[in-house]
Amino acid sequence: IMDGATGTELQKKKYLDDVEIPEEINIKYPERITDIYSSYINAGSDIVLANTFGANSIRLKQHGLLDKADDIIKSGIDLIRKISSDVIIAGDISSIGEYIEPLGSLTFDEAYNSFAFQSSLLQKHGADIIVIETMTEIKETKAAILAARENFDGAIIVQMTFSKDGVTVTGTDLKSFIAMAESLGVDALGLNCSIGSQDLAELAKILCANTNLPVSFKPNAGIPVLVNRETCFPETKEEFIEASLKAYSYGVNMFGGCCGTNPEFIKILSDELKNKAPKIRSVKSKYFLSTRTKAIDINEAEKPVMIGERINPTNRKKFQEELLKGNLSTVKDEARSQVRFGANLLDVNMGVPGTDEIELLINAVNQIQETVSVPLCIDSSAPSALDQAVKNCAGRPIINSVNGEQAKLAVILPIAKRYGAMLIALTTDDNGIPATAEERLKIAANILNSADRCGFERKNIVFDYLVLSASSSPDQIGETLKAMKKSKRMYPECKLVLGVSNVSFGLPSRQTINSTFLKMVVDAGLDFAIANPRENWDIDDPFAKNLLENKDKGAVKYMEIFASFKKQIPETETEKLTADKQLYFAVLNGNRESVDDILNQIIASGDSEPFRTVNDNVLKALNVVGEKFASKEYFLPQIIMSAQAAQAAFAIVKTTLKKDETFSAGKIIMATVKGDMHDIGKNIVGAVLESYGFDVIDMGINVDSQEIIDEAHKINPIAIGLSALMTTTMPEMEMVVKLKNTARIPAKIIVGGAAVTGKFAKEIGADAYARDAMEAAGYVKTLQKIRC
Repeated sequence: IMDGATGTELQKKKYLDDVEIPEEINIKYPERITDIYSSYINAGSDIVLANTFGANSIRLKQHGLLDKADDIIKSGIDLIRKISSDVIIAGDISSIGEYIEPLGSLTFDEAYNSFAFQSSLLQKHGADIIVIETMTEIKETKAAILAARENFDGAIIVQMTFSKDGVTVTGTDLKSFIAMAESLGVDALGLNCSIGSQDLAELAKILCANTNLPVSFKPNAGIPVLVNRETCFPETKEEFIEASLKAYSYGVNMFGGCCGTNPEFIKILSDELKNKAPKIRSVKSKYFLSTRTKAIDINEAEKPVMIGERINPTNRKKFQEELLKGNLSTVKDEARSQVRFGANLLDVNMGVPGTDEIELLINAVNQIQETVSVPLCIDSSAPSALDQAVKNCAGRPIINSVNGEQAKLAVILPIAKRYGAMLIALTTDDNGIPATAEERLKIAANILNSADRCGFERKNIVFDYLVLSASSSPDQIGETLKAMKKSKRMYPECKLVLGVSNVSFGLPSRQTINSTFLKMVVDAGLDFAIANPRENWDIDDPFAKNLLENKDKGAVKYMEIFASFKKQIPETETEKLTADKQLYFAVLNGNRESVDDILNQIIASGDSEPFRTVNDNVLKALNVVGEKFASKEYFLPQIIMSAQAAQAAFAIVKTTLKKDETFSAGKIIMATVKGDMHDIGKNIVGAVLESYGFDVIDMGINVDSQEIIDEAHKINPIAIGLSALMTTTMPEMEMVVKLKNTARIPAKIIVGGAAVTGKFAKEIGADAYARDAMEAAGYVKTLQKIRC
């Protein structure tokens, strides 16, 4: 039995008075947090979370408390220990409050260092376990897990927060969460906050069906509402217990409560469930690869799993020239195209002489994983580039590759182990590619021995037994097939991969050979094929098969049939897309890098109204982006990328306006109301509004109502956007409305935030309620048309 809510209990008892943040209570008013701890211990909690939720270095520094971090965390733990020596003390870690690149400005290393700082103090002061909770973004969750695992000796439980449909605001589903967390070696998975217990129990059912790890369950007492300006959680204790018992039947191991629950809830939980034997779960082995928004179980996937090979600049001059300029448009276009034609994963290679491969590979990974949902295969011969790129993967990738050279194994294996990645291992070494299957299997055995010594699980190795061209080494095809079949028998836990097209090098009608060969290697046990998904993979040619099997004068007969073959080049489109259409698709697809060249075309064309051309196409694209967001085809990452492309277009075209021309789509004030420190949602809305050409004045967080009105007097905005995450700060929105009306400021007020509703907006006299950035933009567009 875990504990219940801390934050809402502190609010209810007015224990947050005269402190900067809740964690400061530990050293300023320890009796207040001791009261909360005692109430849960007396109610039957076996695990109590220390009041260290936001005690990471970034948040503490923001509030001027970094120099007190040691005392805050020490006191938070010691106060529990003084009450009871029997309970498990959990160091509590949660979100920093900022997104990691590319969604925000925070780097992965900055997030990691902040969590490492907190984890090391929890280790120093004797926390028994760490609970990472209320996480909404998978990349930040990854940073927190890594930091905790590498700076803390105890068990780690990680809990994410999902909407009713089992998806986070940035698009992560439950299986993607499982894939990433399990690969990083957490000890238990769980769910907390956000929604009520009945809905969370249904998500717990999915979680329990896809992992054999222990599962924790800490729901809210319903979704908070305001009644007579007081925050209320509508769920009864009976409803909460009913949902908890349902979760128990699915196999949940640890139970507690989040917002709105209290010691009474925990007492009933304890009476019902404490010391009951957990339900035994035996989930069929999963083999997940994942990205932010999608997980693939390789064990269940149809074979072969196609790894698209086209994001590779080798022998592609134009592509290389783009990459030298830092332009990733072709990277994203290739990603979309390959996925459309059936690629299950994408190989990403950024090896271009004259570039900073580390920076380029990181940028490519960040852009691709916000463009398409399939997992990535990170391809580089530089360990430093692999390390940084895999670190920046939002999910669980494959590393491509290592071989049997001991020096390379010593460097690459620890990288794969640290980040929980799968690893392609080539069966070659310092002596090159062996001629026989037995010699290749010997290298495979040496690689596995090195993995064992490193602590890297064998099941995460993917062997490539290498194929040479049938034109130069026809006898080697059989050795490759032989090695694959033996490997499946000897090392059934290891997967197999091949770069299929190598087999046809130097021969005519290459795809005839490639497709025929693919069927042969799938029969031999192939799991992954690195190939071009746009090719025809349905060919099974008997002459090609004889060539590959090196029998019946296969090569001679094949050449007789196909010697004069010339690959049919697809007809190019008679008309290229016009510049305005290029701009439309650049914004729709979030191709910021293409915008400069496209705008140069538009301006150079002599267009008499370039701003109108830009405006029309950008807004059309953004409207489609909004539709895709509403249908959950797009999530916040895609919204942000499209907004950035639109902002770039407007910024460039505005510089072409004559000095006597004026442009104003209107000014908008954005602010998080007084008492509220959350700004992620506000920042996203601001970015989208700027993409529509509005001038956004961001006043920040914890903004006094009168300051907002004073700013409105100065700049005469067409709208004031107010954000609040907590129900306790929502009344400040009503104060702004009243002050605005008294001052007779004509600006419209839009309100939004996690707990804000349309009903509340009407009650306080706000002009509009927006659930998300696209709704806010839709409303503001009705207030004033974009004009030159």
